Amino acid sequence: MTERYVCVHGHFYQPPRENPWTGLVDEEASAAPWHDWNERITDECYAPNAAPPSTYERISFDVGPTLMEWLGRHRPDVHRGIVDGDAAAAGRSGGRGGAIAQAYNHMILPLANERDRRSQVRWGAADFEHRFGRRPEGMWLPETAVDLATLETLADEGIRFTVLAPRQADQVRFADADAWSPAEDGMAQAGAYRQVLPSGRDIALFFYDGDLSRAVAFDGLLHDGDEYARRLRTAAEAGSEPRLVSVATDGESYGHHHAHGEMALARALDEVDRDPAVNLTTFAAYLDRHPPRADVRILEDSSWSCAHGVSRWTGACECGLRDGGSVSWRQPLRDALDGLRDALALRFEQAGESLLRDPWAARDDYIRCLLDPSPNVREDFLAAHGTSRSSGESVFALLEQQRYAMLMFTSCGWFFDDPDGLEPRQVLRYAARALDVSRGGPATASIIHDFQLTLGPLASLYSRIIDEDRPPGEAGVSWQAP
Repeated sequence: MTERYVCVHGHFYQPPRENPWTGLVDEEASAAPWHDWNERITDECYAPNAAPPSTYERISFDVGPTLMEWLGRHRPDVHRGIVDGDAAAAGRSGGRGGAIAQAYNHMILPLANERDRRSQVRWGAADFEHRFGRRPEGMWLPETAVDLATLETLADEGIRFTVLAPRQADQVRFADADAWSPAEDGMAQAGAYRQVLPSGRDIALFFYDGDLSRAVAFDGLLHDGDEYARRLRTAAEAGSEPRLVSVATDGESYGHHHAHGEMALARALDEVDRDPAVNLTTFAAYLDRHPPRADVRILEDSSWSCAHGVSRWTGACECGLRDGGSVSWRQPLRDALDGLRDALALRFEQAGESLLRDPWAARDDYIRCLLDPSPNVREDFLAAHGTSRSSGESVFALLEQQRYAMLMFTSCGWFFDDPDGLEPRQVLRYAARALDVSRGGPATASIIHDFQLTLGPLASLYSRIIDEDRPPGEAGVSWQAP
């Protein structure tokens, strides 16, 4: 059997868009004639890729948990098609489906604190198991943002591998070499690499082909499925065996960013699948046959969508800046939300001390109540985590506060350059909702005062956003500076 492999990975993701006071997605005018962007992108991308012959049966992919939740409620046919595609792939490859997990709400994990990082990984893995019926072997990191602490968390939670951009490799050392060498662009074809972690554990890392992935995402390769197949086969058939050529892009490239891109992908997959010299595979199936043959050292605090590491999500670079835009608001927003997170964490610990045996363990386990909100599950949760002083209303209000405190760090809030855009507005709405469910009081006024001071000149803009976006008549704390 030839040892030349092709793996196409799609990262399917939308930020959580629900209005936190209503649980529904508000109308988004920029998505017209659709009601909102979830509906539009589902019709343009997620649904066409689920139609026979399903793309999800032949590629490696991850789907954001918050997107899967929305699909399960609003487009169960597409949700079912995605899950069925993974099951069909598993049936052909000895149980190794194409789906891998994703950290829960696309938080930039190197910028998160340890508690949030762990909860994001645990919630993402639990959501995956709930939907796909198996524990995840791999996990996609939001924006592929990585540091050693994040990889330690993945390994500690039983994750075998993740996927990174080629520029995120710093040094490599092959089995027959004693010394480390600088990573090179062509290293992706060598397959899996082993990253040894400070704890002594290790994790497998795949590095996708940067040139091919760029051609798919930005250079028009999806205009011609035959050419896409030719490029994949040519790359796979070069060099020595075993050889893995992997492409990784936003899954939305296949139908949304590029109209009919899913048809070009289907054509390319057909052509590669028919070629006896090349094997179509997934990362998990490849790793079973080919454990890492080389060690790697990652470039700390790096990502696939910011050439400056993770600076895009702090405002320390101009990635995403357009004429007339601004990134000066990014750092104040992050600082303000970091302070709010810490203040809410203190409140959570203080209030949870008498209501929960271990408040942070309860937060990690709260995902099961989100996946199945039935009374029996909530009663079992209270029996496992509550104290004799617990009341369901108080406990679940505290846990909702913490859920919103994580949602407010969804990466899209910093991705673009408009502080009044859909994405920054959304993270601010989650911040406001986190305080609303905290029941107000003088302590809340103090927290908001500190928040406003950190925002500086942006405070009036964000006060207006929250006042505009909270539904009329909905009770909530005042965001005007005291």
